[in-house]
Amino acid sequence: MIRGSIVPNITFFDSRGNLDTDRTKWHMRWMFERGLDGLFLTGSYGAGPLMTNEERIEVFRAAREVASEFTDKTMIPHVGCVDTKSTVELAKAADEIGADGVAAVPPFYYKHSEDLVIAFYREIIESVDTPVYAYNNPATSRFTFTLGAIQKLQQMGLAGIKDSPLDVGFVSTVYLDAKINNKDFEVILGTSNGWFPFYHMGIRATIAGMNNWAPEIITAMVQRTFDGDLEGAERAYLVMMDLSRKMHFTDSTIASHMGLYARGFDGGFPRKPMLLPPFDEPKYREIRGILRKGFDELGIEMEIGDDRTVG
Repeated sequence: MIRGSIVPNITFFDSRGNLDTDRTKWHMRWMFERGLDGLFLTGSYGAGPLMTNEERIEVFRAAREVASEFTDKTMIPHVGCVDTKSTVELAKAADEIGADGVAAVPPFYYKHSEDLVIAFYREIIESVDTPVYAYNNPATSRFTFTLGAIQKLQQMGLAGIKDSPLDVGFVSTVYLDAKINNKDFEVILGTSNGWFPFYHMGIRATIAGMNNWAPEIITAMVQRTFDGDLEGAERAYLVMMDLSRKMHFTDSTIASHMGLYARGFDGGFPRKPMLLPPFDEPKYREIRGILRKGFDELGIEMEIGDDRTVG
């Protein structure tokens, strides 16, 4: 069972746009050391659609190396591509590397029928031994899952779904349908928003973008929930929601790099056409201030790195 706090971790590139594997591995270790339970690799945050298959496989290998240094850490590569062949190639590579599961958004850019999307997942499921998860993200894929589609995929062996839109009716129906009918099927929240109410329904895993730059906050929220410290968990949830709102001023990948720089860490670069604001931009200092306030509210010390890039 996938459980706890997972990150859709960003992939680091250098200023010329080349994959920076060393910085990417540093970031993975940094998050694990602060309570992270697992990695969701090369998804939207991780710039998967901007990378070659070879680059994504290199990130999978790096993640396996880092996760092996810790105990009970989950590694789920996102293998979704615009075409089935490339997706299956990535899924097979992740399987061979030793992933705990693979996930795929439906084939994107073109608009496909439900039958074609189901055929896409059938090929992935039949190509690997590791569990396969669907990734519901209609904003990028132009396809929205229904309960009927999920039920067809369950019959083919789909292990679970990561849901990003957080449609309460859809998520609760899929979860309860699996629970009542004793299906071995997992529902994973694709966002930290909604963690607290969905935990009480029975969901036990969240993929939180905030882990990229404030894993201590998400760890506090999730661990306090698991420990039964409901008041503490509620406080952490409110802090998380407040920080989430304040950081949604730009694309989430860019905000994640900025959050690291705001904390004094070398946050690397996204791949163009994504671009960071100039390092003398006042927003970095503003982010440090709102982060410090959130950490203080939870009684957590906020570590500041020694990088001097941001003025």
